[in-house]
Amino acid sequence: MKILIVSDSHRMNGNLKIAIDREKPDMLIHLGDIEDAERTVALWAGAPKTPCVFIKGNCDRYSGSGELRDRAVFPLKGHKFYCCHGHREYVNYDLTTLCIEAATEECDIALFGHTHAPYDSWGDAVKDTNHNYKEIDPYASAGIRVLNPGSISLPRGGSPRTYMVMEMKDDGNYTVILKNL
Repeated sequence: MKILIVSDSHRMNGNLKIAIDREKPDMLIHLGDIEDAERTVALWAGAPKTPCVFIKGNCDRYSGSGELRDRAVFPLKGHKFYCCHGHREYVNYDLTTLCIEAATEECDIALFGHTHAPYDSWGDAVKDTNHNYKEIDPYASAGIRVLNPGSISLPRGGSPRTYMVMEMKDDGNYTVILKNL
């Protein structure tokens, strides 16, 4: 199963369409700051019966789409995902609140956006991060892989426009690759 993970498209649906056409994913997770949810949801509607998760970001407050959620928690192939935009978890300061929320929900994968910079707490997908996070509380993050795909449209910190692709096997093994648009 191929999962396309994006964030912070900020009305630039062309970038999202490029990633969708390139990757042909089985699932889409958009971690917020869509700003044009109706058109983005319609863009994805071209792939019927394909699961998607749309998270509401801090710039999506005026969106009329009922598709956007503040957060999503769901199981998939032996893992449990916690998806949020990150502004409510204060990810600009550190990842402790995010990890505590994910741990409370018994999740082992936490996805967030908001910072416009890619991040991988395990370091497999993102080797050279330009983040300024304080060290993650080891009690809060124990066993949780924390991922941020960066921004597909408006990157920060010298990063290119990026997204992530997660390939999950039926046995629960998975890989994550950070890709440039």
